[in-house]
Amino acid sequence: MHILRQLLVATWALTACGASLAQAPAATAGAYPTRPVRLIVPYPAGGGADHWGRLVAEKLAERLGQAVVVENIAGAGGNKGTTAAAGADPDGYTLLLGSVGPLVVHPFTYSALSYNAEKSFAPIALLESSPFVLVASRAVSASSATDLIGLARAMPGTLTYASNGNGSPEHVAGELFKKGLNLDIRHVPYDGAGPARMAVVAGQVSLMFDPCKGALPAIRRGLQTPLAVAAASRLPELPQVPTFREIGVPHYELRIWTGILAPAGTPKEIVTRLNQAIEGILSSAEIRREIADEGGEAGGTTPDEFAAFLRAERIRWSALVEQSGIPKINAEVL
Repeated sequence: MHILRQLLVATWALTACGASLAQAPAATAGAYPTRPVRLIVPYPAGGGADHWGRLVAEKLAERLGQAVVVENIAGAGGNKGTTAAAGADPDGYTLLLGSVGPLVVHPFTYSALSYNAEKSFAPIALLESSPFVLVASRAVSASSATDLIGLARAMPGTLTYASNGNGSPEHVAGELFKKGLNLDIRHVPYDGAGPARMAVVAGQVSLMFDPCKGALPAIRRGLQTPLAVAAASRLPELPQVPTFREIGVPHYELRIWTGILAPAGTPKEIVTRLNQAIEGILSSAEIRREIADEGGEAGGTTPDEFAAFLRAERIRWSALVEQSGIPKINAEVL
């Protein structure tokens, strides 16, 4: 059984007795879609999220018989585009490429958001997930996690780690690692994953906790060193890299994921139509192979399963954020 399926079974059991999804209004899908559909990607063009957004848009257009146009609305760690999607008409013509940051982490790391992560959206389908990988700059004299931990303890406050920004999942991951091993490593926030990765490759910072799908290109080119993976077992793409459990950090299994959502109130018939189309995309051997090649795992859920997954993820990440001890961002900057 795949990791995501195991997660979904577990989260469904955890949330089966919880509140059910809000009922869609009495509207019909009719001949939907009769015009182009907009897919909001709340991150800059050229990044990993943008890649998946454009791939899904292309394949979804083929199945719907209408163009699916990607609109990049970047800012505030994904919150700006997520806000735009939340305020769109619930008619099926605006969709969101949602991710773990805006939907389950930021409600606990920001003091205020312009959307309600739990109530503003109708979940459609989980697309894919990827575990975190701890990577080191080639400028750091550590070829293994053991070397790195020894170096951090010998020179407290000297090493640094990059993140996508304050309050991001990567920030939470870094602080959890530090606390788990009682290490003094300084946080250096950047405005997005791209600049953070470039800083690691350039040797401007020592480390980064990066989703595998984002880290693999530089790893394969020998531009950074993978030290540990935040998964239950070693990854086929990085068989030489130990898990965090193997290096003495138990219960450190963290994944980044993406999914497709619509504004709350979107008719159930349209949600079902979109879910079936996305399930068809994810059943493609080509798509599943591409996800696997990036160290990830394809999703594939019903709308109810995705909703249950989101509820359980919020519970889990709220505890992780509290454990990390990072201060809340006082206001969302849009």
